[in-house]
Amino acid sequence: MVARFARLIALLTVVVPLAAIAVAGSAHAASTLPPAKIHYVARAANGIGVPYPTTRETYPVTDGDKTVQVPENMCYVPSGDFTCGSGEAATTVHLDSYCIGMFDVTNAEYKAYLDANPQVKAPGYWVNKTFPSRKANHPVVEVSLSDANAYCDWISRETGRQIAIPTSQQWEKAARGPHAWLYPWGNTADAGYQGGIVVTKFNFNAVTVSEYLTKHAKQQVTYNDPQSPYFGRKTTVDRIAAYDASGVPTYLSIGAGASVHGWANPVTRTGFIYTDLFASLKLVGGGTTPIGTYEAGRTACGCYDMAGEVWNWCNTQIVATNGVERGKTVNEIRGGSWYTVADSCVSVSTGEGRDPGQVYNTVGFRIVMIPAKQ
Repeated sequence: MVARFARLIALLTVVVPLAAIAVAGSAHAASTLPPAKIHYVARAANGIGVPYPTTRETYPVTDGDKTVQVPENMCYVPSGDFTCGSGEAATTVHLDSYCIGMFDVTNAEYKAYLDANPQVKAPGYWVNKTFPSRKANHPVVEVSLSDANAYCDWISRETGRQIAIPTSQQWEKAARGPHAWLYPWGNTADAGYQGGIVVTKFNFNAVTVSEYLTKHAKQQVTYNDPQSPYFGRKTTVDRIAAYDASGVPTYLSIGAGASVHGWANPVTRTGFIYTDLFASLKLVGGGTTPIGTYEAGRTACGCYDMAGEVWNWCNTQIVATNGVERGKTVNEIRGGSWYTVADSCVSVSTGEGRDPGQVYNTVGFRIVMIPAKQ
């Protein structure tokens, strides 16, 4: 089992050329290096340490005439107005100051929580309460909103801080920054495909497809949905196709703007997501990448992976207007994921939500902290 996980993880290693950026006004960028006594449970791809969840170390941020002590690996968002939503639906919203996780909560952090609370159930893709090999610094997934709130409650009890899952508005303000962009860096996805490599500032479905087409094109796969007329048919990665009702194939490929073709046809239940290869990907927590991989996708306040990677739970209920939950009262999710197309990874609401009591291999979470009153 361990050997199989190691092999599957090896298939997911993605090398994507990323442009470096400097983030003006990032509170964390201006902070001093954390003291050596901090216990790190993992390190981000860019080398930033991920501290034990209940670490009490902070760094100071000056906000006007006050100094705020911000927990390590969190970013400060000052109070003020911001543009919430886009187009005719845009409104001006005022939020008090708060701190938000620099990264999604990782497998390593969630394991620390489980080790301290052995009664808590581990995510389904873990074995013996241990995450897959080489995924310590990947976002944890298959955690319900109820589980995520329990994680926050644990940190609150241990540290005396007010820790929670962000509201949709808190999440959006941190992601959009002062310019109210649709993505953390601007108003377009700014992704492309050149020479078999996805050039991108974030992790979305083209990253996974590019990896397989480039390195595993001749690997044998099987259509595995029993409801599909193509069930049991074998092919190779480069010949995976989403067939229409007439049998016309759209082969797995990446086009302009890094758009993915052949990902899925729900009518014939064919395409990449209806293969045993995709099923094996789900066994190791999906096509996530290490946190901090996409430096150019960093937000103005200093957060990473708020576009793509994993959807983030929000403590805001909506009636879903998109996805299979359309028309249901659910908790909103924000940011898109490794599974979604680039256009779904925007910083504004896409109308997507999920049942707070269920788990999903595309949904993780980050936390917020409300600073003590000065």
